[in-house]
Amino acid sequence: MSSDPESEAPAKGDEYALPNGSTEIVFHVEGGHVLTVREYESVDAFEESVSRGRYMGTREDVLSIPDPEEFADPESTPGGEE
Repeated sequence: MSSDPESEAPAKGDEYALPNGSTEIVFHVEGGHVLTVREYESVDAFEESVSRGRYMGTREDVLSIPDPEEFADPESTPGGEE
C-alpha cells in the first residue's frame, strides 16, 4: 500500500526507501500483482537478500528494458547537463 495519503493502492512510479537501505519503485500494477524494481545499497546486500531464494535464469523480456540511466533525472546525476 502506498504511503501517499491520497493513494489507497500501489501505483506506477511510487518509490519507497526501505529500512535496509534499498529503494523500491513500483513499475507496473495489474490484476492484484505488483512489479517493482529494487535498488540495493551494495552487492553484499543484494547477495544476502537473494541467497534466501532460488536462481531461475534470465528473463529475456527484461533485457529489452532501457538501462537505468534512461530513467535518471539529468539534474541529479553526476555529469548531467545543467
